[in-house]
Amino acid sequence: MRAVFGSKKPGKVAELREVEKPTVIKDDEVLVKTLYCSLCHSDLSLAKGDWGEVSDSSVGHESLGEVVQVGANVKDLKVGDYVAGPAGLRGACQKCKYCLRGEEVFCDEVVFTGQRGYGTMQDYTVEKAAYSIKVPKDTDLAAACIITCAGITVYKGFKLANPIKGDTVAIFGIGGLGNVAIEYAKNVFGLKVIAVGSNEKSLEIAKQKGADLIINWKQDDVDKKIKDFTNGVGLDLAMVTSSTLPQFELAYRNLGKLGKLCSIGLPAGKLETDILDITLGQKMVYGSLVGTRQDLREALEALYEKKVNPDFEVKSINEAEKYFELMDQNKLHTRIVFDLTK
Repeated sequence: MRAVFGSKKPGKVAELREVEKPTVIKDDEVLVKTLYCSLCHSDLSLAKGDWGEVSDSSVGHESLGEVVQVGANVKDLKVGDYVAGPAGLRGACQKCKYCLRGEEVFCDEVVFTGQRGYGTMQDYTVEKAAYSIKVPKDTDLAAACIITCAGITVYKGFKLANPIKGDTVAIFGIGGLGNVAIEYAKNVFGLKVIAVGSNEKSLEIAKQKGADLIINWKQDDVDKKIKDFTNGVGLDLAMVTSSTLPQFELAYRNLGKLGKLCSIGLPAGKLETDILDITLGQKMVYGSLVGTRQDLREALEALYEKKVNPDFEVKSINEAEKYFELMDQNKLHTRIVFDLTK
């Protein structure tokens, strides 16, 4: 079967290989034929070894597939069901305080794709049935892939903020994550949205998605535009999907009283803050790592109800090497979803 790996060859980011198809499943597992898998920036980081050495695991975690075999103890899934998992979550202990709070992604025993020798950017994977969420067959399957990571991450960020309808959010970083965030902000949470980015094509998409104000942070006076839009009050919420540290600084600086900063991007460096300002303004800085199984169910509902419609292009998995290279060169301006059905 086909599988995408990080490449250890000089000048090459990723490579498509032929590997053995998994054939053995445990009683609580299912064998899944991957139908679609989208390309996330963390796949690129893993392929390049940005977080350590280049992994011997295949990459991929934003996927949707069809169950082709079920273990003896699996009751809730059957052959032919379509399933997705939350950002490659494969298992947790279900006994610790994090699991009991419904936040299994923070379990000390959590297992994600890549920790069992493979990701999901390959033709077949073995998954725990308990972490495989059933998806209706009339769903836009390629779009659903994007919700499994990008969608639930921004959705969880908004959910944690608990915003009030009509609040103003500025989304810093308008790419695959940012444009999905705009739709959740507008259509699910009822927020006023400021889109802050630098790529004109992405900002045009943000405008089409319904952003109330567009700001090019490299050209415009960001502080003035936000101040004018909010009548001097500042932001209720800032969500930073960018990995550019200056955008984090802009986001925090423009928070109003009771303002919240949601960190999703992963830049190198530290965010300098004024502790007195945090205390007197009762401000909050928090992160959104990724969502849980319940978050995925909720985030997918927005897709089913047509409240969220991610932008993407479908490409053959056989072109994976090319699109990893383009992402590495910052030449991708929309989400790429790989088709593994052919």
